[in-house]
Amino acid sequence: MKVAIYCGSKKGSNEIYEQKALQLINTFKQYSFSLVYGGSVSGLMGTISNQAIENNLQVTGVITYDLIKKELANEKLNELYKVNTIRERKALMEELSDAFIAMPGGYGTFEEIFEVISNAQIGYHKKPCAFYNVNGYYDNLVNFLNTCVNENFIDKRFIDMLIISDDPDEICKRILNYKPVKAKWE
Repeated sequence: MKVAIYCGSKKGSNEIYEQKALQLINTFKQYSFSLVYGGSVSGLMGTISNQAIENNLQVTGVITYDLIKKELANEKLNELYKVNTIRERKALMEELSDAFIAMPGGYGTFEEIFEVISNAQIGYHKKPCAFYNVNGYYDNLVNFLNTCVNENFIDKRFIDMLIISDDPDEICKRILNYKPVKAKWE
């Protein structure tokens, strides 16, 4: 199973983010998952890719030419796709992946995970989407999403379809046992 991880190009202010990134990749090895990610050597992206390589996992990166020029590409990957734009990068990562996990990150991470969640809601794919809630990083976001449900902007089933956990083993098990929900207009 190919799993995309969306995560920060920074490591964050607490070393727990890097520790939990390593733990997630070690769990991938137990499940024979392969990694699809943004192709960079920086931040948590570098952490997960280097750990996956060390664990002899299949690692696929997708990176823009602009980021390659800035010497941010990890050249040690099994596969490195080079694309022109971030939009192409996101689309190819979605196409290559069987599931998606958002680790702590910033705007890019949020954009990536919300795009695949929106696509699942509309029925463009039926792949699991997860938040790796390291150190409660996504607690406030989950509260906000529940506000969206309470205010009738998101159907509850589209929150219930999300995998939200701080336990890598639970995330991987739930990915394997995922049952897609009925799309918005089915």
